[in-house]
Amino acid sequence: MLAIAARLAGSARAFARAPLLRKVAALAEVRARLHRDGEALAWLGCEAKGLAPQGAPFGEELLAGSVIIQRYVRLLGEALTGIRERGAPFIPDERVERLSSGEVSVEVVPNSPSDRALFLPYSIHVRLAPEVDTGELRSAQASFYQRREPEGAVAAVLGGGNVASIPALDLLHQCFVEGRACLLKMSPVNAYLGPLFERIFAPIAELGGLAIVYGGVEAGKAMLSSPDVAHVHMTGAIETHDAIVWGPPGPERVARMQSGRPLLQKSISSELGNISPVIVVPGPYTESELTGVAESVAGMLFNNASFNCNAAKLLVVPKSTAEPLLARLEQLFAEQPVRTAYYPGAIARYRELTRAGGEGRLRAQPVAGATQLPWSLLTGLTPESEASSFQVEPFCPLLTVVEIDESGPEEFLDAATRFVNEKVWGSLNAMLFVPREFEDEPSVQGAIDRAVEELRYGVVAINYWPAVAYGLGTPPWGGHPSASLADAQSGLGFVHNSLMLENVRKVVLRGPLWRFPKQVWIPSHRSLQGLARSLFDFESTSSPTAFLRTAAYGLRG
Repeated sequence: MLAIAARLAGSARAFARAPLLRKVAALAEVRARLHRDGEALAWLGCEAKGLAPQGAPFGEELLAGSVIIQRYVRLLGEALTGIRERGAPFIPDERVERLSSGEVSVEVVPNSPSDRALFLPYSIHVRLAPEVDTGELRSAQASFYQRREPEGAVAAVLGGGNVASIPALDLLHQCFVEGRACLLKMSPVNAYLGPLFERIFAPIAELGGLAIVYGGVEAGKAMLSSPDVAHVHMTGAIETHDAIVWGPPGPERVARMQSGRPLLQKSISSELGNISPVIVVPGPYTESELTGVAESVAGMLFNNASFNCNAAKLLVVPKSTAEPLLARLEQLFAEQPVRTAYYPGAIARYRELTRAGGEGRLRAQPVAGATQLPWSLLTGLTPESEASSFQVEPFCPLLTVVEIDESGPEEFLDAATRFVNEKVWGSLNAMLFVPREFEDEPSVQGAIDRAVEELRYGVVAINYWPAVAYGLGTPPWGGHPSASLADAQSGLGFVHNSLMLENVRKVVLRGPLWRFPKQVWIPSHRSLQGLARSLFDFESTSSPTAFLRTAAYGLRG
């Protein structure tokens, strides 16, 4: 491990200084290789997770892995071309404005004609610190590429084990946004992807920018202890982060945290999960809208067997809406086949959070398989409750439900925002559902804007799963910047961010409560495999024919 780190450090300067044309060419070759091997990545994921390698499960795995990776590879190639031509990735002036709060807002999605067609009707804005100059946005972009002769450095990446796109996007971010050579350690959970990754990303390794290694805890310790590693990025659990940064639990860790002397003396960025809240604003939902909310929440839980840091984990609802919404969810849960709980520790975590004697009432159907867990609701809770699932991330198929006895949207949003900010662990992403009738109601919109401003999450979404912001690659993805090394919450720093924006404060995804075309995470989507394959082909080739096929499958969903 130390020898590999030393060898990578020896090529880090050459990689940092490699001409942009060579880096663009390397990304183009990665894109071609991924086009050939992308479906194989999805097949491997299906096999490891006990999914059928066809139909909707295959489509889900392809979307969460190869499609997302391929889009980011394309976006980075476009960004580097923009840097070569004009000094920074291109952002039109009309997409930049200063908000009344003083922050600068940059519309980053849609960012192309194809985005505008595929991702209607929502938009994504990135909020930057007030000191950013709207007239010279390039000063807050791509700072690595402003250096004349960068020295280069090695970043150690502890890859996430749940989704193929996580380690891939993390290595690409380190190499092409931060300009570091990347030493990627595959998680033991998805190390089976490593050999294919080595083949797909070989053009980056040939430039001196990448090495992929394997192993468990001891291999990770050896990698992080290397004097040739300057930066560490980790995706995983807060417990792992604190053990690495501050040492094992005990008096010595407490003393280090109090004195601000971390055990790991390197720069650190991280993405550490989240108890992702979904806030249902009270209002005049139609029966169809309420069914749509239930389908969307269920889909956020079902995806990847709920082993996602952005999976719906906490449902915050007005008391008056709770039972009709929960009845719909229970019906959807009963109709959805259970999945293998493939992620290590999931069954123990589920038992811990649902043990007899704890707060709340568990609503779940029994399962027969010893390696399976039921889709479950933990109900009967209020903001005054002290449920474990408010502070321990349910990395398992469990949705905690909290009822707030406020019928007015403004009062409800104030109470819900205060609750998730003060009592719920995590700072990665949150979302709100808002009925369409309130879209033109100034007082409600004012309360929504206030909640978006006050929610301490890196991504806040309205009516859409925040995972959209993760998957598109253009927006930054990370925890709220109020976190610190001693209280990391969902992590430090932002990744992805193909436009290479800096001084990021928050990402806001906004759109109407829209049911057509059907969102890809809705359980009843009828053409997910075809849509995923055609979208992968489009991201791989930019073919108009593939684009039209994607649109057709989307409309058919």
